[in-house]
Amino acid sequence: MRNALLVIVIFCLATPSVVFSQQSAVKVRTRAAAYMAKLERQEGFSGVALLARDGKILFARAYGMANLEHDVPNTLETKFRLGSMTKQFTAVGIMILQERKKLSVRDSICDYVHDCPNSWKSITIHHLLSHTSGIPSFTEFPDNDRYERLPMPVVDTIARFRDKSLDFPPGERFQYSDSGYLLLGYVIEQTSGEKYEDFIRKNIYEPLHMQNSGYDHPWIILKHRAQGYTSNAGSLVNATCMAMDTPFAAGSQYSTVRDLLLWDQALYTEKLLSRESLQTVFKPNPGPYPPGWLLGKKGGGYGYGWMIDELFGRKLYHHGGLIYGFTSIIMRYPEDKTLVVVLKNRDEEFPGNIRDMKIVSIGESLSAIVFGVDSGPQ
Repeated sequence: MRNALLVIVIFCLATPSVVFSQQSAVKVRTRAAAYMAKLERQEGFSGVALLARDGKILFARAYGMANLEHDVPNTLETKFRLGSMTKQFTAVGIMILQERKKLSVRDSICDYVHDCPNSWKSITIHHLLSHTSGIPSFTEFPDNDRYERLPMPVVDTIARFRDKSLDFPPGERFQYSDSGYLLLGYVIEQTSGEKYEDFIRKNIYEPLHMQNSGYDHPWIILKHRAQGYTSNAGSLVNATCMAMDTPFAAGSQYSTVRDLLLWDQALYTEKLLSRESLQTVFKPNPGPYPPGWLLGKKGGGYGYGWMIDELFGRKLYHHGGLIYGFTSIIMRYPEDKTLVVVLKNRDEEFPGNIRDMKIVSIGESLSAIVFGVDSGPQ
């Protein structure tokens, strides 16, 4: 009788917190649905948003059309190009190879790059991972548009910036460089003996059962692929058809919100990397950083494929992506085990300041809803 009474007392004490948790989840879903519906109605949002905590989905909904010409709506299974969110998979690929003793992030990249220029001899893999190499980003070259539509080997893209002067001595400061992450993909191929896309698939996607993620070659038949759109003189048009050979390890991947939840959850475990390696991935590297690169007002910086930041008084790991026709962001709050993902099949103009990107604003607003911050984004 006493045991039964004890069980009843424990249940009664536990029930309010369970009910509160359920009520909180309902409140999050309601507020998120209202916010996203308004965004779709007023701004024509087209894509998918997902909120999760402790691996459980709080809110996941699709909006707009995956293909306007054929009236195909976006769904939770729709595959979106990730753009620069690709970099986090490339970074983990490098760390996997380091754990297998195939390379060290302290190695000179000239150990792996054929006909390496003298100016690169002091550049390490770490410099590439942290965007501190000084190698200019080929995506900023005036003639870049003429190459992005063409299939071309990675060595031909490297040749475009191999003989360019460094923007600064290696390690001096942070400067975002797609060239650096393209080189990391080349290093993965040289050390693993496999194509970059095969290595990422075999060593990340397959172990995590991310069956709806991969390398987005435009010529393959890919079910549930979203068409990308852009604005031209106030009207929506099909975005430029882009070969993924050019972005390569800096921006070539596609995924779904559910696959990205699997990815998020794996990063709390040692399924892919040891705890020590994960700490390195999420350790901010010294700046200085350009204004607008950090969302929070305190420390932070770029780790390996992730921005290490602070928002709403919480630690935040995040990265965005922008590529013809697509915009994306992933925001991980590790202390709360909370995830915010937004994938769009419409692009936006990059103003040179992360905080000014609409996709970041959406991610911040959804984060505020999850955490019950009535004042909205900081």
